[in-house]
Amino acid sequence: MTLYISKHELLKRYRIAKDTLISWRNKKNFPEPVIKAHGRSSSRYGIKAVDSWERNSGLLESLEIEPLITPHK
Repeated sequence: MTLYISKHELLKRYRIAKDTLISWRNKKNFPEPVIKAHGRSSSRYGIKAVDSWERNSGLLESLEIEPLITPHK
């Protein structure tokens, strides 16, 4: 299982601009990056924290996106 998702992957997943992600962190309790970007690298966010935030915020339903973490059967 992947542990992190990059900022670029999140922007593409949600179809949002970087400023929107920053706003969500400030106003909607979006998780802080676990690994902060330096230079040309991209910040990384914990998959479990982002998955939990998506489920609790209703984003999965409103954007009709698949969960980041799917339960094993």
